[in-house]
Amino acid sequence: MTERYLEALEFRFDSDAGDNITVRDYLRILLSTLWREKESFSGKRPFGNSSWDFELCEPLVKGGFIPGTFNEDGELMSFDYKFADQYVQQLIMVAFYGVESLKSGD
Repeated sequence: MTERYLEALEFRFDSDAGDNITVRDYLRILLSTLWREKESFSGKRPFGNSSWDFELCEPLVKGGFIPGTFNEDGELMSFDYKFADQYVQQLIMVAFYGVESLKSGD
């Protein structure tokens, strides 16, 4: 099961943060943007739009890492936001500390 977190971190997608980037890249770019911009960082629009968190959730649903549904046009229709939030928090831990961090209860 923990291998799925490693797969999720390497899942590729296009976003406002960059094209053909991995989830791991997205999280790194987000943190780097925060550090570079400091107090000017826009938590509402770090990459120019206000749906940046959904921009990450969509490929995770598409990859089967987060449960959700798409309409016939391929647009994300629904997903469990609470589950997605917890999952991304776990991905951040795995990106920094490996899958061992999940076994410690974090």
